[in-house]
Amino acid sequence: MLLKTVYATARDRVRLRIIGRVLLNYGLQDLIRVLGLGALFRRLPATQAQTDSQPQRLRQALEALGPTFIKLGQILATRADLLDESWTRELEKLHSDVAQVPWETVRQQLIAALGDEPENVFHHFDPAPLGCASMAQVYRAQLHSGEEVVIKVLKPGQEKTIAADLRLLAWLAEFIEQQSPALAHFRPTQLIRQLTTALNQELDLRHEAANTQKVGENFRNRPDIRIPRIWPQYSSQTLLVQEYLPGTAPRDHRQLADAGFDGPELARRGALGFMQMVFTDRLYHADPHAGNLMALEGNRVAFIDFGMVGHLSISRRNQLLLMMQALSRRETEGLVGVLIKWNEDGVPDVSTLEMAAQDFLGRVGPGTLQLGHALLTMLTIARDYRLALPADLVLLFKALITADGVLRRIDPAFDIIGTLSPFLRRSVLQRHGLNASRQRAVRFGSELIEAGEELPQTLTLLLRRLQHGKLHADLDVKNLSELGRSLERSASLLAIAIVTAAFALGLAPWLLEQPLRVFGIPVFPLICLSIVTGGIIMLLWRLRR
Repeated sequence: MLLKTVYATARDRVRLRIIGRVLLNYGLQDLIRVLGLGALFRRLPATQAQTDSQPQRLRQALEALGPTFIKLGQILATRADLLDESWTRELEKLHSDVAQVPWETVRQQLIAALGDEPENVFHHFDPAPLGCASMAQVYRAQLHSGEEVVIKVLKPGQEKTIAADLRLLAWLAEFIEQQSPALAHFRPTQLIRQLTTALNQELDLRHEAANTQKVGENFRNRPDIRIPRIWPQYSSQTLLVQEYLPGTAPRDHRQLADAGFDGPELARRGALGFMQMVFTDRLYHADPHAGNLMALEGNRVAFIDFGMVGHLSISRRNQLLLMMQALSRRETEGLVGVLIKWNEDGVPDVSTLEMAAQDFLGRVGPGTLQLGHALLTMLTIARDYRLALPADLVLLFKALITADGVLRRIDPAFDIIGTLSPFLRRSVLQRHGLNASRQRAVRFGSELIEAGEELPQTLTLLLRRLQHGKLHADLDVKNLSELGRSLERSASLLAIAIVTAAFALGLAPWLLEQPLRVFGIPVFPLICLSIVTGGIIMLLWRLRR
């Protein structure tokens, strides 16, 4: 680890110095000490009084450090199972707009991606950006065919800085896991792997284009849900051209009513559309905040910006269905069963999980269940009881919490559980229906037949190895170094005992024949008896230990 530290700090020392300076400028000396990085920044100044809270100062520092740390903060904002609400609420503000890149710089990026001047490729191009994110800027344009489009352009010149940041964060995560058992519970290496995957996808807009096209294909038969069309002939790694959907961002129900929209109907359609992504397609929008949803004419709902999506396995989808059933019925046993499957800390303590489930149901309370509140409470319970939830599950929970908040903004009286009950019932019936059971039976039978075909060959190989004495076993023993030291001590004691016993057996006949007596008592037999008695006592004492 020492060599890795020297290499990491030497290779990216300039970036590391910048990071340290920013953290110190925002009064985060305590954070540096908690992470065990004080040795890297000599003469840490004393923490000075700050008017802003520590979560606010961390958010400001992350914004100052650029795209990598902004994305890290956005991921941490989803981890209510690790951080309390004061931190996650502040980090959620990192979704806000950041500083713009000058038009001339972006224009050069456009020319490189299009192979021509943007004025020649598009009938009209507005150089005033619609929005600015940490890694890209968005513009309006019109194709020669008349379609209105949105242009997303990556900001140039950020790849090297992001690569250096990811190297430093990967080293830091490994350092923390090895040096701090308390912080290792946060699984920093897993967090940085998630960050690396997210950034690599955001640095290649072809991922977002593919995600948008896949989701659009899933909703091709749903006229009430709109997904932007993609123009792949103009899109590339640094450029994304997609359909402009004129609509209204759902800030609140009054604003929608004034614009002539039916809030309850919009909420119902949005909920059913999002649940189709989760439970049917298993490819869902991972950041469905109000800026990524649009109310369109005819009370249609549009989902935009698929830069961050989540994928659900069939088993995870089924576990989520069981959890929502247990939630709606207030079943402790069902929740415990799901938590056993979700806990990543090995074999869980069932009594602790039962306490967590009962605590959860007590905090949720009776009456109408609010999905967002229930999931946020579950993440809080996971933090309080130190349950390690899978990262993909936490991402889904955060998406569901965000979607529930937006839907309640559209319709304050919206009951998402009641609206989804028929949908969930159909999903459960499909899972346990005759066709699904037949498919599982066929799959099980195929696996059983395949295993049966391989069994004779496996048994033959096993018997051959047993006959030739070539059967090996690989064992993963914890604390192996301590076990080795114990065996070494035991071997040393055994060797000394054998050598001593050999000398004693050799000398005993000669010593017993010696006539030396004290007060008429033979001396050497008495000494031998004392040694044997002492040896027996020592042996019994060690056996008891």
